[in-house]
Amino acid sequence: MNERVCVVGRGAVNPWDCDQWGHMNVQFYLAKASDAQAHLAARIALAPSRLRALGCSLRPFADRVLFRRELRAGDIYVVNGGIRAVGADGTLDIASRMINQDTGVEAAAFETRLRLVDAGGHATPWPAEVREAALALAGDLPGIAPPAPMAVASPAPGDAGGLLLTCRSSVEAWECDADGVAPPRAHIARFNDAITHLFRAMKIDRGALKAGGTGSAALDYDITYHRPVRAGHAIDVRSGVLAVGEKVFHVVHHIVDAADAKPLTTIVVAALFFDLKARKSIAIPAAIRAQAEHLVAHG
Repeated sequence: MNERVCVVGRGAVNPWDCDQWGHMNVQFYLAKASDAQAHLAARIALAPSRLRALGCSLRPFADRVLFRRELRAGDIYVVNGGIRAVGADGTLDIASRMINQDTGVEAAAFETRLRLVDAGGHATPWPAEVREAALALAGDLPGIAPPAPMAVASPAPGDAGGLLLTCRSSVEAWECDADGVAPPRAHIARFNDAITHLFRAMKIDRGALKAGGTGSAALDYDITYHRPVRAGHAIDVRSGVLAVGEKVFHVVHHIVDAADAKPLTTIVVAALFFDLKARKSIAIPAAIRAQAEHLVAHG
C-alpha cells in the first residue's frame, strides 16, 4: 500500500452470503464495499460523528461493479481503496478492489461516485478541510486501473413502461440506513429478485438449469441512482433484455416509484452461464438464446 491506496475493508464470506450457485451473492459484494467506504471517508475527516454534526450524509450517485472471480463460503478477503478524483461539481470518485487474501486474485472491482448531501437529500459543498484532505489523496491509484466503459449503454429510464414487471414490493425500515435511505445492497436485492422473473420470461427453469450442471453469474453492473429510495416506498422493477452475444447477455432493470412511475434507480447487467463443476463460462444454450433474442426484438 502507498499513501493513496490503503486497506479499507477485511473480512470473510459466510454461508448466508452465498446463493444457490454456491458463490457470494451480488448484494453482499455491494454491502461489503459500502462498509469499506466508511473507512475511506474517515481518512478525509468524514467519520460518522462528523457527518452527524454536519447533518449530512454521503450518498452514491453511480456505481460500477465488475466481478472478476468467485468468492465462496469460507474465503477471506481484503478491500483496498482510494480516491480517484474530486470533481468541480462536488462529486467524489472513489475506487476499491476486493482481493481473495488466500490466492491474491482480484475478486471484484468497485467504482463509486459520491456526493455530500444535506438532510433533504440536496447536494451541499464539502467543508474546506474535507475537500483539502480529499484533494491531497486523489490521483492515480497504483494497482487500481480504471475499467473500460461497459459495452452496452444504459437506456433512458423513461423507456421502462414497456418492460416486464419483474418485482413489486415495498422498502422496509430495517433495509435502510440511519437516515431512512436504502443503501446499494437493498437496490441489488430487488434486482436479484427481478432477474428470476426475467429468467422465467426467457423460459429458463433455474431448477432444471442447476440439475443440468449449469449456473449463472453477473460480470458487470453499471448502476445510476436517480433519486433516493426510502423506507415506505412502494416500488416496481421493470426489466428487459438489451443484447445477446455468444456467451454474454445484457439486461436492464429500472426501479420505479409505484406512486408516480418516476425512475429511482437504473442498472445494466452483463451476465453469463457457467459450468458448475468446471466453474468456467459456457456459450448461451440455444433455446435460451432464441427466447432472449425474441425479448430484445419485442421488448
